[in-house]
Amino acid sequence: MDSFVNYILSHPIALIILAVVTLLLVYFVVKGLLKLMLITGLVLIALCGYYYYKAPDEFPGNLREMASQVGDHGEGMIESGKKIIEKGKTLVDTVGESVTK
Repeated sequence: MDSFVNYILSHPIALIILAVVTLLLVYFVVKGLLKLMLITGLVLIALCGYYYYKAPDEFPGNLREMASQVGDHGEGMIESGKKIIEKGKTLVDTVGESVTK
């Protein structure tokens, strides 16, 4: 690995080529993610339109119920994420103490 880094640092053309390849890779990944988000959004809009067309009187109630369910699940995920972060902090402190001993 050190020889690769030394080669890249001593040859600026290789560094430029590596940077261009990396930027192209990042560009295509971001482009793909944006395309996926756009398609998902369009599908969701189409589904909402279909459900509204199917039963316009029930649509606002269903939408509110779905939003409350998403909110409830989101709060649960946030709480479990906080617990995991706290466990990680205590684990890091424990490992740090054992290393210093």
